[in-house]
Amino acid sequence: MRRFSFLLAQLVRRDFKIKYRGSILGVLWSVLNPLLNMIVLSIVFSQVFRAVDNYKIYLLSGLVIFNFFSEATNTAMGSVVNNFGLITKVYFPKFILPLSKTLSTAINLVISTVVYIILGCFMGVPIWIGDLLIPFVLVCVLIFCAGVSFILSTLQVFFRDMQYLYGVLLTIWMYSTPIMYPLDIIPQNVLPIFEANPLYVFINFLRQITMYAQIPSSKCFLVCILWAVGTFIAGGIVFVKNQNKFIYYT
Repeated sequence: MRRFSFLLAQLVRRDFKIKYRGSILGVLWSVLNPLLNMIVLSIVFSQVFRAVDNYKIYLLSGLVIFNFFSEATNTAMGSVVNNFGLITKVYFPKFILPLSKTLSTAINLVISTVVYIILGCFMGVPIWIGDLLIPFVLVCVLIFCAGVSFILSTLQVFFRDMQYLYGVLLTIWMYSTPIMYPLDIIPQNVLPIFEANPLYVFINFLRQITMYAQIPSSKCFLVCILWAVGTFIAGGIVFVKNQNKFIYYT
């Protein structure tokens, strides 16, 4: 990482610039996307889930994390396949490709989180000292996404239909994560499955800090770390074990 930090920084900068090239609003879309989604979904579901206090912020807290996860993993999935020309000409650690995609998308995550905090101040969610824990959950989400990106970018090399399959899986994942609905409506017999959802773990951590002004339990901290580090290590192992085969599938 230290040896190729310059290359990683250049790739992150390039990806971020290319993303908004030719766009009139540019980086503002990092703010508008979750806001527009929140407005539309809150109009549709606010009357359905009246029991949820401050539903708009409840919804936005889930969208901030899930939108980052969706965008980061989708862009990182094709990072190796789309750079075969670079891989065959220049030596560098191949893991930098999916990692750079994740890090460039993390810029949007930071911007969206700042907007989320600012909007919360106008919607009855005041800033307090517990907000200092927000970077912890954001780093955990980032590490988790990097691990998933390693796995997806590897699978995409050997199985090109993965991009279409993942679109379906991501839709299922979104609706099985309590983003738009409260966990209270889930039947008790399947509740442990929903609570084990890593994205819900991160979203719930963020909600406890911001919406409910509570310091999460030590168990919440531990589960966040385990999901983040465990997925990162698993993804790294999958990627490293298969990276030497990438050249045969160009």
